[in-house]
Amino acid sequence: MRQAADGERAVAGRHGRMIVASRGQVLLAEELPEPPARDEATVTALPDLVPLAVQHAPGIRYVAACAYGLTGAPGESPDLVEVAFQAGTWPSSAVAPGDRYRMRGPAVGRLSAAGPIADSVTALARGSGAEVIVLGGAEPARDALADQLVERWRKRLVLSGGGDGGGDGCGEGYDDGRGDGQAAPAPAGMPDAHAQAAAAPAPDRALMERELAEVFRDGLGTADEARLELFQARRPSGHGAVEGIAGVVAALQRSQVATLLLNVPLRFPAHHHVSAWVTGKGLPESAPEPYGLLGFREGPVGAAVLRAAVCTGAGLVVVPRQRLALADGLGALLRYAGPERTPHFSRPARR
Repeated sequence: MRQAADGERAVAGRHGRMIVASRGQVLLAEELPEPPARDEATVTALPDLVPLAVQHAPGIRYVAACAYGLTGAPGESPDLVEVAFQAGTWPSSAVAPGDRYRMRGPAVGRLSAAGPIADSVTALARGSGAEVIVLGGAEPARDALADQLVERWRKRLVLSGGGDGGGDGCGEGYDDGRGDGQAAPAPAGMPDAHAQAAAAPAPDRALMERELAEVFRDGLGTADEARLELFQARRPSGHGAVEGIAGVVAALQRSQVATLLLNVPLRFPAHHHVSAWVTGKGLPESAPEPYGLLGFREGPVGAAVLRAAVCTGAGLVVVPRQRLALADGLGALLRYAGPERTPHFSRPARR
């Protein structure tokens, strides 16, 4: 455990780390984009992985590209445009970035590099399943690159940063070192003649980290937005949606939850175990448990609910409290209506 904790020093900047060990082995050691308020260590039968799950949300796949202009010595070389770009999943990629690529070419004229670079950026976006492309950097170079994107990606384009052309406008996490180094593999579909990958090893922090934090603040992925809208549509009638610890626990016990909704910041009662809700609220005990795995008799509320969601194949959507406040900070979209809400239709038997 001590060795795993010391390993976090390899990551630069503000961050945290979660470590889980059992039976003499470290099972999980993962970086957190945001550190906890204080170091904590707990010996428990059920590890509380809610902080880790929350820090993986909203889990938006993206490609970030920073464009800027370069001017060579007078009379020796034409003006150039250089673009650094990288795929990732926000916010976990802030402390676990992927390969960074760099391409350079003429900024103007018939051989302008904007077209081939735009093709490489979109190829990386397709290959990584990105939902959005975020462009930053000096405005002239950034706008030239944006104009070359195919229409499909222009609809999923976010312009960020920008400036007066004197700086790169890429914010934190950008390493503009141009030294030689080992090349990372070019993204699928990148024109070989233009591929100039960034030096390896990969940087400690994500490209355009500050800009990405602003773009994705309180945002959700496309699929999560659809689930949230469905929950809001069902919420008034309560048909196919429940909220509050008691309702969510009861639905989880029936393996009825399709998507678990969780408010942040977390406000679960301190040291409140879910068993108090199961017995105190008059809910049925979890035996026989669906799949025999839920174990609602003990454990912190968040840990027990998250484990039950995973064991029953439910999804998770982390919702900022200012967007939608849930009773007890919990809600659920249901796979099917419960027996108490399923009307009985009597039909005459066919002969």
